[in-house]
Amino acid sequence: MTGRGGAADTAQSRMKRLNENFRFASQECALIQTTIDGAVTELQAIQKLLHAMLDKITHAGFKVTPNGEVLDPHEGDAPDGDPDPEAQKRENERMVRQQEIFDALRAAMEVDDRYCLALSQLSVDRGLKVGGLESQRDASLISKIAARGIGLDGAKAPAKGTDPKKVHDWWNGLSKEEREEQLALNPSVIGNLDGIPAKDRDKANRVNLDRLIAMYPEPVPDGVEERHNGFKAIRVRLVTDAGKKPEPLLLGIGPEGQGRAILSYGDPDTADNVAAYVPGLNTTLSDVGGQDGDRAWNVGQAAQDGKHKTASIVWLGYDAPQTGSFGPSDGEVADEERGRRGGKDFGKFLDGIQATHQGDRPHVTAIGHSYGSFTLGQAAQREGGIPADDIILVGSPGTGAQKAEELGVGADHVWTGAAESDPVTHAPSKNEAVGEAIGGPIVGGITHFADPHQLWFGRDPASEEFGGHRFAVDDGVPWNSHSDYFREGSPSLNNMGRIVCGQPEKVVSQGER
Repeated sequence: MTGRGGAADTAQSRMKRLNENFRFASQECALIQTTIDGAVTELQAIQKLLHAMLDKITHAGFKVTPNGEVLDPHEGDAPDGDPDPEAQKRENERMVRQQEIFDALRAAMEVDDRYCLALSQLSVDRGLKVGGLESQRDASLISKIAARGIGLDGAKAPAKGTDPKKVHDWWNGLSKEEREEQLALNPSVIGNLDGIPAKDRDKANRVNLDRLIAMYPEPVPDGVEERHNGFKAIRVRLVTDAGKKPEPLLLGIGPEGQGRAILSYGDPDTADNVAAYVPGLNTTLSDVGGQDGDRAWNVGQAAQDGKHKTASIVWLGYDAPQTGSFGPSDGEVADEERGRRGGKDFGKFLDGIQATHQGDRPHVTAIGHSYGSFTLGQAAQREGGIPADDIILVGSPGTGAQKAEELGVGADHVWTGAAESDPVTHAPSKNEAVGEAIGGPIVGGITHFADPHQLWFGRDPASEEFGGHRFAVDDGVPWNSHSDYFREGSPSLNNMGRIVCGQPEKVVSQGER
């Protein structure tokens, strides 16, 4: 049995390596194609110039030999010893034309040498061994060598933060070949630009993910181990869920801060309904590959109505607070700046969904959990709001707003799920908080001296004064209720699914506080 297990493990390891080899080999093939395209483009430009020179030279009565030498058929026609100014003028012209030909030929040789060098370095070891670092190195090399030839120097990608509509217009203005070249040479840029179509982002980010994993040698340094493990967890999820319907798409990945990841089940560019979920307290990259990936999947499944396509997204595009508790002693949680910065980026992401969507405008639901509901609230209260039809807040310590209408989608389209046993939904306002806040993972005493509906980040979204709707959830127990809203088959998840698919009349209500 041990032998069989060992053989199976060996075979599995080889299959995994073979899969990685083919993926990297595909990337190398794309770089080879880009290199050849660059060489052809530059050589064709020189060839066009040479043809124009030849036409001009032959029209002037000169001849050009196969090796590029310019000859004057009339040379020597003047009588011996009799200076001929016209002959001298013609000889000067011949020499100028000769130099032009030689300069063009030298330029062609330089292009040939440059691209031969590039192609010689795009190689793999015996056994088809190539990895993320080699792929990244090769892309950088080709970007430097071929940028002029393939026009990348004139087609520079827009900067991060550019209006997604402008990004989308830029992308659509590129030819198919130019888009392929951008994907091959600039995947870390293209994969994280709001306004780039989802499947193109996914293609680029799978390359990014492999490179991020390959960036650090084993054993991984302590300072980056958590991020590295997160990247690996996300890759495992992509491989494991490859056959799922709807398909997983990696819409963002990066090493910034604690790490960035955006995972979608379904294509938001073609979906009728789009749910974008912002996780909160203690969320890491590994969670996108784990429980938060599960939550995105569960929301999408709960929204299936048999008629419409749904894309369900988990968006970790910010640094969620990392702490074991929630209260005044926890600087990261108390820090509103994380939510403000994250809200700005989340708003841009939603703008990008609108910019790239094909056909009629989708029904978009923004979901915030825990501190993620504050981040969502900050996005919704920015100038211009967010392009969402409904907002769902679960396990919320407040959004920064005092009224549902401040979130910009209309009070009737703001939905709250709050378990009575969830301590985060009772977190006192900063002015009221005393002693140790909620400990635990999130457990402990709660103190309200004045208004019980004033929470850490504004008015309680589950309160009658806030407005909006409160939907039914399982009450649960204090040590688990905060993480229970997305559980498969739960009343809270079923209600979220009804909101996401545009069936608010089927939502089961719960009385406001």
